Amino acid sequence: MLGEDFYRQIRDRVSGYTGPYGEYVLLVPDLLVLVGKLMLDPRVAAKHKAYLGAALAYVVSPIDLLSERKFGAAGYLDDIAVLVAALNQLLNEVDPQVVLNHWSGNVDLLAKVREILGQADQLIGKGRLEKILEGLGMRRPASGPVA
Repeated sequence: MLGEDFYRQIRDRVSGYTGPYGEYVLLVPDLLVLVGKLMLDPRVAAKHKAYLGAALAYVVSPIDLLSERKFGAAGYLDDIAVLVAALNQLLNEVDPQVVLNHWSGNVDLLAKVREILGQADQLIGKGRLEKILEGLGMRRPASGPVA
């Protein structure tokens, strides 16, 4: 799904970023790998694979709210919000262990999902996540996973 070259390319783009919300920006490569693995998991319903695919398409699209070309690594903040929103919808409907089985990052994913969703308006601007998700055929999730 997402090759090692793609992972390294994204990792190189965000490594060393120390700007606002740097800890979130540094999660991008691991979140992308997670989404790729979940899309291949037969335990994940087609509906959620569609949401994850839409989030992934948003991330790789050159047209988004915060352009990486213009804003550098900070341009990934909108991508993070969209990825986390898609993950949260999945986490609210499946056993969280399904998601955690694929998580290779070194932070508490469930806590980060809650934290990032709680700060989405500060990350990308009030109401913008809702508009992006609506355009992708998704809804804004609750503040965090049930788990």
